Amino acid sequence: MKASPRQQRLLLDLQDLDNTVARLRRKRSTLPERAELEGLSGEAGEARDHFMRAQRELDTQRAELERIEADVAMVQQRRDRDQQLLSVSTSSKEAQALQSELETLTRRQADLEDRELEIMEAQEQAQAAFAEAQQRLGSVDERRAAIQTRIDDAEKRLDSEISSNLEERADVAAEIQRELIELYEELRARVGVGAARLRGNVSEASNMALAPAELSDIRATAPDEIVFCPGTGAILIRVDE
Repeated sequence: MKASPRQQRLLLDLQDLDNTVARLRRKRSTLPERAELEGLSGEAGEARDHFMRAQRELDTQRAELERIEADVAMVQQRRDRDQQLLSVSTSSKEAQALQSELETLTRRQADLEDRELEIMEAQEQAQAAFAEAQQRLGSVDERRAAIQTRIDDAEKRLDSEISSNLEERADVAAEIQRELIELYEELRARVGVGAARLRGNVSEASNMALAPAELSDIRATAPDEIVFCPGTGAILIRVDE
């Protein structure tokens, strides 16, 4: 295949742009913030589990306190009723039974109130533990959000650079003859490099020096004749030193 030296040099511009786009895409996919965010996943999971346990414990203590308070209220209602009945009772037998029940209710209420105090103390501890867990989870979430913002900003910046380079690539590709760019794309897909410079006796496609016979054959080839890297098969572009 033949192509003018200018057409061949345009392949170098195209390869440089492809290398830049590939580098930017690698940078985008390997942002250090991604590893930092991934490193927080364990801490975030632990903080979330701690928060859920603290919330369940607090809910348990609240439910238990509500149950005790309801029992205290019920006992108090029965005491009030018995007191009223006792105040109007004319039967000594009935009065004795009411008095006995009042004594039982008083002891029951005292036990419930003691239990109520214990639950209130436990609830205070659960509330403090919940607040600490909530603060810890919030701190982790804030750090995750800050890292994600940095990732978003970096991605936006890199996407802009990639887009700019792709636009420039499209302009360069539009100047290259179809058969030549098709060959370039085929080689780039197959060997990873479509075109590379021949500097002195070194192929930049393989980064190795060519054998004297190989170099002699290439130098004897007409400037508009396409030549290839013996080591990789990429198009070799002869450039002036």
